[in-house]
Amino acid sequence: MYSGGLGTLFEERRGFGLKGLRGQLTKRQKTITRTFRIRAEWDYILQEEAERQGISVNVLVNLILRKYALFDRWARGYNAISLTQRSFRELIDSIPVEKLALVGEKSGSSDVQNILDLTGLPRNYDSFAYLVSEHFGGSDWAMWFNCYRHSHENNDVFHLQHNLGSGWSTYLQKYLLSFLKSLKIDGEAKIYDYAVNLKVSRPR
Repeated sequence: MYSGGLGTLFEERRGFGLKGLRGQLTKRQKTITRTFRIRAEWDYILQEEAERQGISVNVLVNLILRKYALFDRWARGYNAISLTQRSFRELIDSIPVEKLALVGEKSGSSDVQNILDLTGLPRNYDSFAYLVSEHFGGSDWAMWFNCYRHSHENNDVFHLQHNLGSGWSTYLQKYLLSFLKSLKIDGEAKIYDYAVNLKVSRPR
C-alpha cells in the first residue's frame, strides 16, 4: 500500500514533464507499434502471468504501462513507501480515532492543490471523481479502497470498501469531505467499519 504518511500523501514536485493529463484521459487514444528487447526471464514471467489472468501478454503489458504512466511515476517522485495491509492496519489501530479525524480533515484540504498540480488536472468535480475512482480507488494503484461509483439524477454515490477498520473509515470520511469543501462541492458521508459511503451533489 502506498503511503507517504497520514499528513500529506502527495508532496509538490516540479519538472515531471506532464503535458495535459486531462487531455490524455479524455481524448480517444491512438496506438503505436514499438519494438524493444527484454530479458528472457522477464518474458517468461509476463507469459506466465498473462496465462494465469486469462489475458494476452499485450493486454498485460498495456496494463503495466498504464499503471506506471498514471500512478507509479508520480509515486516514485514523492516520499512513498510500501506497506502490507496488515502493517498499515496495525499502525492505524494504534492511533486514537479523534486524531485520525483531525489529520484526515487537515490533509484533505492541504493535499488538494498539490494533487491537482502534480497530475495536471483542473479544480473541478470531474477531477475529484477520477481521483477517487481511479487514483485512490483503483484496485492496484494507491489501494486506499475499492471504489464502486453509482450515478443518480443529481448526485453520485461512491461506495468505498476496504479492510483497514473503522479508524481508516473515519480518516477517509474527513479527508474526502475536506477535499470536496476545498473545491466548493457539497457532499456527505456515512462510515462503517470497513466502508465509507460518500454522496456528492454533481455541480450543474
